[in-house]
Amino acid sequence: MSKASLFLALTILFFSACSSQTPPPPTATPTLFFVPVNTVENPSTPEPVSGGEGDEDECENPFYPVSDEATWMYSSSAGGSSVNVMSADDFGKFTISITGGDSTFTVDGQCTPDGIVLMDTTYTGEYGSSTVATVTNSGVTVPKDIGQGEAWSQVINVTAGDQSSVIESNYTAVGFENITAPAGDFYALKVEQSGYVTVFGRKVEMHGFHWYAEGVGVVKSAMDGAPSVELVSYDIPD
Repeated sequence: MSKASLFLALTILFFSACSSQTPPPPTATPTLFFVPVNTVENPSTPEPVSGGEGDEDECENPFYPVSDEATWMYSSSAGGSSVNVMSADDFGKFTISITGGDSTFTVDGQCTPDGIVLMDTTYTGEYGSSTVATVTNSGVTVPKDIGQGEAWSQVINVTAGDQSSVIESNYTAVGFENITAPAGDFYALKVEQSGYVTVFGRKVEMHGFHWYAEGVGVVKSAMDGAPSVELVSYDIPD
């Protein structure tokens, strides 16, 4: 398997969780984190990624704070930790730098009238550097307003080198729960994520849960077949 192919598989695993966790180390069989099913054509027709300048006011999202120099630290059930630092501009665009071990991921995001959209991901580490670029996107990662029982989705077409993939995520706001993490006690919105990824000519399923605390962001994340992560500390400037 080429480095580009390996990186694409690992990044999709990381990206599809849409949470701040330390990616697993590369292996010869990264798709073991997924349950293979029959390959099908993507049923959706994603819209091109929008360009131009956004609006800083669109970043006022209760469950996904966007603030320049905001910092979150997470621990993994598999051991280790990651530090996430956000850089945000005045036009609704931001970048999260996630550092864990010898690897660094950066994720580009955009505030839109409908919510937060996470897009391009870049990896730098032991295996060199590469970028998974979003070609088309439909939907949002985190809506601007989320009510209990609300459902939404996001479909992303991405490329890394000569490899391409489709990530489709379907979300449902299950309800609020009291969550205890190393960072403290939170009354968090539990969001279920399901969907699939097509990569290396195969369609694979994904499923898990994320817990969002208002004004904080993700306080816990647990994707099936992958280590869970919990918030250790955070600092979000006003």
